[in-house]
Amino acid sequence: MKGLVPWLFLGLAVAARFAAFSVEPFGPQRLDLETGITTLPQGGVLTDNENGLRLKGSYIEYKEGSFVRARKVELLSQKETFLAESLEHDIPRQEARFTGLTFSNPDFQNLRAEQALALFAEDVVILKGRVRAESPRLQAETLVADLKAREALVLGSFLYQEGKATLKGQGASARLYLRFIGGKVQASTKLPPQAARLEAYARRLP
Repeated sequence: MKGLVPWLFLGLAVAARFAAFSVEPFGPQRLDLETGITTLPQGGVLTDNENGLRLKGSYIEYKEGSFVRARKVELLSQKETFLAESLEHDIPRQEARFTGLTFSNPDFQNLRAEQALALFAEDVVILKGRVRAESPRLQAETLVADLKAREALVLGSFLYQEGKATLKGQGASARLYLRFIGGKVQASTKLPPQAARLEAYARRLP
């Protein structure tokens, strides 16, 4: 790569396509010819046509077929909304790590956590650290949600409220199983067999 300028500046209105993404920058678009990393310092919008994802960020950098990193993120899929302070999306593994996440879908409203991992190929989201949700009303340490099966497992201490009913769990061994059916939530501390599968996912986010 000798003799090449390491940064290539592209025009404001340029839209590029790599892999299954279309790229719409809000400002300059820089391509580092040595590393293959493209930076959008003023942010932009990435649309993943293959996986039905739309990402908007105030700062974005990506490498073709490898990763996307972004700050002040809004990530939309067909049914989910992810708002986060930061995101790192591993393209080959179809995984995204978030910090400061607020998540919403038909079952959860404003589900917040300090960190989270989304496994897009498996329709699973793992949330850890000060987990809070407005609907259903929940406080927890860790939550694993299977978005396709519409079920979730809470691990560790929790407080769950539904109407006048309250369920509490204390300590690392506490568990709460949630199932969403017909717009209603079924909550139980008696775990069905499939809860073991959900619990195994929690180890994916240390």
